[in-house]
Amino acid sequence: MRRISRSLRRTIPPALVVALAATAALAPLAAHAQAVPSDKAVIDYRQHVMGAIGANMGAIGDILKNKLDRPGAIAIHAQEMVLSAKLIAPAFQQKVVEGKTDAKPAIWSDAPKWEKAIGDYESAAKDLAAAAQGSDAAATGKAVKALGDACGGCHDKFRKPKEESYKNR
Repeated sequence: MRRISRSLRRTIPPALVVALAATAALAPLAAHAQAVPSDKAVIDYRQHVMGAIGANMGAIGDILKNKLDRPGAIAIHAQEMVLSAKLIAPAFQQKVVEGKTDAKPAIWSDAPKWEKAIGDYESAAKDLAAAAQGSDAAATGKAVKALGDACGGCHDKFRKPKEESYKNR
């Protein structure tokens, strides 16, 4: 065993041994650095999650306003919004209020109201998905309004108003 060690020591340059040892020592630090995403990455992800919700709500609005013949589409969009509800809280888990974001600090300082707002949104999306399965246009319209109110209620409390938006700076 000693002969192998000695022969390896002779063939491996000392600088390589030092480099390998340094790499091994720094590996845990690199893993930690990767575990905390950048503020920009957090904001980008949040905006994509919320954008998907907005896109589905916009598509529902297009169907209703333009009387598009899309059987079952409202229910599908509503179901996507139900699924998206599960992504909202994790998207805002890391507190980032600086940069290109319209998130208000109240999301983190008033977490119980934030969580309730997410629950209200999810419940309204479920109600719309159920109403859209039927043939009662009035019930679907009422459920769309309730979902819009849930979205707006959350935006009023937890999103900066348009005039304060990073987009207007």
